[in-house]
Amino acid sequence: MWHDFDAIPDAAGPRQGLGSMLVRLYHDIGLAAVADALGLTTADVEDDLARSVERGRPYLPAPEPAGLAA
Repeated sequence: MWHDFDAIPDAAGPRQGLGSMLVRLYHDIGLAAVADALGLTTADVEDDLARSVERGRPYLPAPEPAGLAA
């Protein structure tokens, strides 16, 4: 069941404890990181994946401004 991401509850669904929320959050952040690394937009993926990516994007670090990277 840990690898069955369809079993992760949606944000609007009933919460079943902190663990299930963290699993979904980490899943969304990971999907957003992969989508950014591959240069994918939400238009390039299915609706449920696009929602996960949008939920995870705010947790990604902001890109360094040009010229300020060490």
